[in-house]
Amino acid sequence: MIALAACATSPSAAETVKPFEVTARIVSGCVVVQDAAGRWGTINLGSTAGVAGTSAQATLLSTAGAGLVIECTPGLLATLSADNGDHPSNGERFLQAAGGAATIRYRLYANGGSTPWSGTAVPLAFVTGAQVIPVRAVATLAGPAAAGTYTDTVRVTLSW
Repeated sequence: MIALAACATSPSAAETVKPFEVTARIVSGCVVVQDAAGRWGTINLGSTAGVAGTSAQATLLSTAGAGLVIECTPGLLATLSADNGDHPSNGERFLQAAGGAATIRYRLYANGGSTPWSGTAVPLAFVTGAQVIPVRAVATLAGPAAAGTYTDTVRVTLSW
């Protein structure tokens, strides 16, 4: 037994240090504030008399305030476009009476513009932080309109 004890060695302490790498890749992208139903906002023109020449206007409201609230990767160039809604005619947008065929023409104006927002995309450049893009609707009755609720749905596309 003495011979075995002389050959056995106690384990020596060892340390191994090796690095590992941590990486992240940032890609271009955007986030748009939306409500619980997935909408980017609503425009409510309110209530008015159905008399010819009556006009109403309102601004898009989102959960974050007045306008579309968009945040994109800094340095990103994007465009914002809108379709002509569910009830278009000759390139114009129309609100349609619930359960009927009566319509009211309206126009959208984006980003403070004075020209109706139709097929033209609004260019956007993101430096830092969120941008608020105001969207305004204006409806003027060309003739008398029957009482009721008139609606339309417009789809907005953010492209980059």
